[in-house]
Amino acid sequence: MVLRQFKLHWLGTSFGFILACSASLCPAFSDDQRISLQSIRIAPDFEGDRIEIQSDRPFAFITYTLQDPDRLVLDVVDPDTQSDVSPQGTVQGHLVRSWNVRSSSGQSGSGPVDYIEFELAAPSEHLLESSAGKLILHLRPKAHDLLPPTAGESAVPPAGPAVSAVLLSPPPPPSGPKLWDLDQSLQFGMGRQRAVRVAREEIELAQMKVREARRALYPAATLKFSWTEGIASQVNFTEYTSGLQLEQPLYYSGRLMEAYRQALVNLHVAEKRQGKVKADYSLELAQEYYQFIAAKLSRAAQEGLLAECEKFQEQAKARFEKKLLTRLEVLNMESQANQAKFQRTNAENDLALARLKYIQKLGLEPSAQVDVAGDFAPPSEKVIDLEEALKLAARYKPDILVDSLLVTFHEYEERIAKAKLKWKVDLSGFIGASAAAFETEPLDSGEDYFVGLKATHAWGPHSTTASVTKTKTSPRLGQTTRTDSTVYSAEMGILDQLQGLSEIQQAQVNLEKARRDLEDAKKATFQEIQEAYISYQKARLQLQYAGQKIAFRQEQVKILQAQANLNEVLPSQVLEAIVKLTEERVGQAQALGNYYVALAKLNKAVGLPGHYR
Repeated sequence: MVLRQFKLHWLGTSFGFILACSASLCPAFSDDQRISLQSIRIAPDFEGDRIEIQSDRPFAFITYTLQDPDRLVLDVVDPDTQSDVSPQGTVQGHLVRSWNVRSSSGQSGSGPVDYIEFELAAPSEHLLESSAGKLILHLRPKAHDLLPPTAGESAVPPAGPAVSAVLLSPPPPPSGPKLWDLDQSLQFGMGRQRAVRVAREEIELAQMKVREARRALYPAATLKFSWTEGIASQVNFTEYTSGLQLEQPLYYSGRLMEAYRQALVNLHVAEKRQGKVKADYSLELAQEYYQFIAAKLSRAAQEGLLAECEKFQEQAKARFEKKLLTRLEVLNMESQANQAKFQRTNAENDLALARLKYIQKLGLEPSAQVDVAGDFAPPSEKVIDLEEALKLAARYKPDILVDSLLVTFHEYEERIAKAKLKWKVDLSGFIGASAAAFETEPLDSGEDYFVGLKATHAWGPHSTTASVTKTKTSPRLGQTTRTDSTVYSAEMGILDQLQGLSEIQQAQVNLEKARRDLEDAKKATFQEIQEAYISYQKARLQLQYAGQKIAFRQEQVKILQAQANLNEVLPSQVLEAIVKLTEERVGQAQALGNYYVALAKLNKAVGLPGHYR
């Protein structure tokens, strides 16, 4: 019994030593893959803060945000990442207050880096960029903050971590009359859009792919048990086997790590696609929102005109009864009043249609009690710089970011396809116990183990496989001693790697397509910005001309009213001037709507909803 325990201990120790050796040989764990963080620099940026992390080689990571207090966490995935920088630091940035490098032991600065935590002054969003061996994070305040819930209102739940994709249920419609601005409309509408929810599910799927790729780097363990009862030579027998089987990829020519990094890139692609979906929806809702306000202004102007017409009509009737006006003048003013009623009716129909489009874009029923302001905010006097817009688009435009990440994704795909035809070495083993005996014999268990090494390599369309397996088993039926064997084997596959060659070709084709799509996206973005900027300039000119025309018409009305008091002009002439003034005010409302829609198009073109206001 003591000898048996000693053998079992020796086998377990030997197998543990083999696994330790396999871990040192695996590219995911080897000291040759050690990464060193060399510096962390934080400086104010034109929109927030810029964080630069310098390392001697690229490393895998995941970013997410936390609250109470607001923090940005950069979770380092590579286990052999060391830090040569100070474990803690305080900065005077716009958003970043301090940073802390945490090790896997839970201490600051000692041992391999587990994560880097940045304390923030306010909720923020970030953009990742890699340049000249640096990891760069651009931080900016969140464009839309949640509003505090009021009585009878359910606020939209805040967004979770940057990599979190919890599927939120749509917020309920408001229970009472609401006067919403664009930020509130976007915040509410985002939670009810199916496309946004699908994009969150795609992020969740990408997270699962990351975990799946990371799991492939570690040993695969399987618990095994089998029990056999049968008859041999007309005698009943019993056999059983139990134990633990482990499989570890020793060397895959970097394929497993490349697949893991590709999964991380795919996660970033899903995040940026969600940003694109949100940007598209932001523009669509902004157009309906501003058209709604313009329709309200137009109706208000037409109602004011109708009130003036009715007042002038009553005065004209009174003067006609006193024989101070001709019947032709009275009929002329009645015609103008009827025209004002018709225009007011058209304005009300346009308003009802604009409200319906806005409500539908929010995902609400037409009966929902939601309203917007009755006037626009004063336009900004700051002139937008086209060159700045182009620089922002190159950094933040989701279309460019997605296509750029897809180029990286397909570069990994090509490297993975090539690595499949290179050396692949696997280590496998089993340790456990088994027993076999006839019913007339005692069922005494014995230790079993095997250790195997398998190497595969492709030579063009052919492949070769070599393996060696060391096996030791307890006596089987009819045996009185243990079985101890070493098996050497070799195989050669003929034309069995044609699929691998086609995968390389397919990966190269996909890579070229991705590069072409990136160039097309850059050209389309440049054209989109140019068109949006031209619309913006045109809207500014329309506003300027509308203001000048209104000033002229107002002065004209004042002069005609003064002349009418002296009986130098007819009341219908004054009313006609008021009609023209109303037309100019309606035109100004449309110009304001076009101006803010042009700003929304510019925001979408640069990839920053709410940037230009």
